[in-house]
Amino acid sequence: DDEELQRAVDEQREFREGCESRSGAMIEHMSTADVAADLDLLRGALGDEQLSYIGFSYGTSIGAVYATLFPERVRALVLDGSVSPTAEEEAQLIAQAQGFDRTFANFVAACNADDQCAIGPDAAASIGSTRSRLESAPVVVATGSDSRELGADLFDLAIATALYDTSLWGTLASSIAEIDDGGAAALLTLVDRQTGRKPDGSFDNSSDSQAMVSCADSPERLTVQEATDSSERIAASATTFGGLTAFGTFTCLDWPIAANPLPTITAAGSAPVLVVGTVGDPATPYEWSEQMAAALDGSVLLTYEGDGHTAFLRGGSCIEEAVVDYLVDLVLPAPGTRCPAQSEEASFTPLRDEIVDQMEAAGLPASVATCVVDGIIDDLGEAAFNELILSGDQEKLARLVTAQAMRCATAGD
Repeated sequence: DDEELQRAVDEQREFREGCESRSGAMIEHMSTADVAADLDLLRGALGDEQLSYIGFSYGTSIGAVYATLFPERVRALVLDGSVSPTAEEEAQLIAQAQGFDRTFANFVAACNADDQCAIGPDAAASIGSTRSRLESAPVVVATGSDSRELGADLFDLAIATALYDTSLWGTLASSIAEIDDGGAAALLTLVDRQTGRKPDGSFDNSSDSQAMVSCADSPERLTVQEATDSSERIAASATTFGGLTAFGTFTCLDWPIAANPLPTITAAGSAPVLVVGTVGDPATPYEWSEQMAAALDGSVLLTYEGDGHTAFLRGGSCIEEAVVDYLVDLVLPAPGTRCPAQSEEASFTPLRDEIVDQMEAAGLPASVATCVVDGIIDDLGEAAFNELILSGDQEKLARLVTAQAMRCATAGD
């Protein structure tokens, strides 16, 4: 509506003015071409004649631009979860919204087929009813002396964040099912992972940096009306997540003209590049990896048939062996190689069980791993335990694990 539109315009103006006042000297020098030049300086400082590099998500743009600007200095580049080398902003936002919708459909299907999924056997109905309720009655989450609200918009963002990683699908489902009993706090923790919000309520600069890079890369500068029209087309392009990405068209309103925008990606004269694409990637849709491989001269596309954002280190031995063979020995996989999805990829087991399994895999006896994890859950409650794991607070987790391990070690004395 008009009020929401004006709020978006005002917030973007405030953001731009803040960047100009705090980082005015950098605002025109944040492009990916600038970053690639910095990367070449790092290569030289290390004394390497050529660059060996693996880039994920936006990092694929850095790698592709590097290969285009400094082709003779490339030894091996792996680009996993590629951004589009050619699409304009609206096309990118539409593709991304549709990518999230596709992966969401895979999540729903996997949930409905798994007896352990907390919102099955009709996950879509459970999510839809929860979202409808949140539109009119957000859940209030206490945060020490303050509180936060989980409404429909943040609910959507939490779901989108969990779609990045299939290991989070079970926790997402249980958090939705227990939204009034600690689940809302876990969902807000997922939101915080995406937005860079810290426990004290402040934010890191990851979102700000991303916007500055995007505007420094693109020569597009829309008017408010053009951005509004574009956002409406984006919202209509994807049933579930079109609205979540729609206002991305407002990011560069009144931004300074890009001084060093993206070059045309070719990598002519570069050593062969390995592009890795995941069929069910919500954030960087598979077609972008196909586009990147087509744009880079002599590249090879390696396909992972699973879900989630990027594939290396989570796509199993087929992906890992292909990437390592290339990075170490410069042996590329055969063109057209496709790696199957991992059978255990979408897990709806409790997060508690996954952490116990990880501790066992690290060499801890099963009885000790179980004692430590269950002891922490007894102290915190399962919802707070899930929230802690999702928050990535390694320091707090290490303290709790150490204390509980000592209890478990002395329990039989």
